[in-house]
Amino acid sequence: MLLASLAFTACSGKEKQKDVPVILSQTTASSESETTEASETTEPSKQIKLSADSDNTEEPQKKNKDIVILVTSDIHCCPQKNFGYTGLYRIRERFLKEGCEVILVDDGDEVEGHGELFGTVTRGKQVIELMNKMGYDVATPGNHDFNYGADRFIELTKMANHPYVSCNILKSGKLVFKPYIIKEVAGKKIAFVGLTTPRTIGYYSSVSLFMNGNGKVVYSMKGGSKNKKLFEAVQTYADQARAEGADYVFLMSHFGKAKKYDAWDNIDALVAATKGLDGVFDGHSHDAKKLELPNAEGRIISRIAMGSKFNRIGYCRISGDDGSIEMKIFSWTSSVTASELFGIKNEMTEEVDKALEEYKTTYTGTVGTNKNPLFISNPDAVVPEGATPPKIITKSETNLGDFVADAIRITTGADVALIPSDKIKASLPQGDVSMKSFYNVLPSARRTITVNATGQQILDALEWSVRTYPKANSAFLQVSGISFKVNTKIKTPCKKKSGKLKEIKGKRRVSNVKIGGVAIDPDKTYKVTSYLSVIRDSGNGYTMFKKCKMVRMDGRLDFQLLTDFVKINLNGVIGDQYVRPGGNNRITIA
Repeated sequence: MLLASLAFTACSGKEKQKDVPVILSQTTASSESETTEASETTEPSKQIKLSADSDNTEEPQKKNKDIVILVTSDIHCCPQKNFGYTGLYRIRERFLKEGCEVILVDDGDEVEGHGELFGTVTRGKQVIELMNKMGYDVATPGNHDFNYGADRFIELTKMANHPYVSCNILKSGKLVFKPYIIKEVAGKKIAFVGLTTPRTIGYYSSVSLFMNGNGKVVYSMKGGSKNKKLFEAVQTYADQARAEGADYVFLMSHFGKAKKYDAWDNIDALVAATKGLDGVFDGHSHDAKKLELPNAEGRIISRIAMGSKFNRIGYCRISGDDGSIEMKIFSWTSSVTASELFGIKNEMTEEVDKALEEYKTTYTGTVGTNKNPLFISNPDAVVPEGATPPKIITKSETNLGDFVADAIRITTGADVALIPSDKIKASLPQGDVSMKSFYNVLPSARRTITVNATGQQILDALEWSVRTYPKANSAFLQVSGISFKVNTKIKTPCKKKSGKLKEIKGKRRVSNVKIGGVAIDPDKTYKVTSYLSVIRDSGNGYTMFKKCKMVRMDGRLDFQLLTDFVKINLNGVIGDQYVRPGGNNRITIA
């Protein structure tokens, strides 16, 4: 086993601490998992000192013509974890001081949190701002980067100082991004070809995220049977880059390789079907493997993957002497971050701390008070100590359901809000409330859309909502701007296919429907708001709204709508209009 150590100098005030060496252990090239793992040791070999000093007093060495490419991937809104931007900045600084030219690239899935809320609050804007501060040279989109909607991601890419590349993302049949770029560094032309897993649309992300306002899917991904079209695209643009004089061609792929992924996300197959690539920087599957893969000509190509949430950093060094390529993976295995463990402070430390503080203030700061507890469960139920009261929101109106539906209707300017109860996950306690409080209620962080729908379509939705009553139903609607009566003596007239409404035949359970206190007109058009997945993807089985014309697509997420409702519309007080646990009789059961 080869050993190299990474020594960090930790400082406390003016007193300098001794170097703390961190072993970077490398397995042999024949191993599938060549990573450089960070672990404490007292036997350093060759050292790269990552000083915690921030004054940059050490003079850089003369340029040595070596080119170092540092690679990140799947950071998922975690700028401070593991290596973090602080560690990445320091590593880049050390290679620069060695005299190397350094290129910084990213393989996607940065702006969406994958369970982390930093970034989500600003729908990716804070993440892009940090990437700009870090000074990335190029990035490729990941599938989760579209979770705020494809159009929103395009907005974010325009905020970025670095270009995005992808050879297989299309809008109206045309490439959205350049398929590759060529950077000229140290007298060499280096091409970066980008790709994103073609399963992004409809498999990893909702089809609705790729639609225009009229519900038409306008984005697509080159893939084809067994990804043949994707592989052809990679080959085409690799060849074009060579024809333009590229000395090296690297593939930046958000594609992946893991046991749970089938041939659709198989980097082995992609490399085997192509030639002319000098290496692959891969993401998506969150693994940290270095693979040695044969290409279409039998040449062995190195593929490295960078884990997730900054627990890995990819490293590729092109020798200025003989042009040889060395690829490795730096691994951080400690539960303590590099910044904390070694006291590293630099420009990115300040930027990350500032961004996290802004996020914390926005997310946890008090925006109002709730005078009465709002429920998803039966507050009067007698249950054993420590047990959870039975959930009733999926089969009856509650005061929390009224509040959520009101917030979404009023903040979006709709006539009616129809909110499937399964999206509401937790009760809202009495007391001070924050954006965090509302995220706990709606943790899926979904987008809403307002459309023009006929009274008849609304009547069909209500019928589907109560089809299983008195049994619980995830599609049961909490409503605002509308009231109705349900006759449980009538058998549901709803017919379904594959879990979705197919047709309604027979006498209906729902009657006495009023919108704004006026009897509903089946032929009249009303503004209806609900979740994007409900309207465009027939989510929860609601098939009637799919082709409705959009009025507006709100840029805010659902929990942000609740926050704005309390701050702006309720003047900071969720009052006695929601005092009754069973709601305000919008739904009457007969």
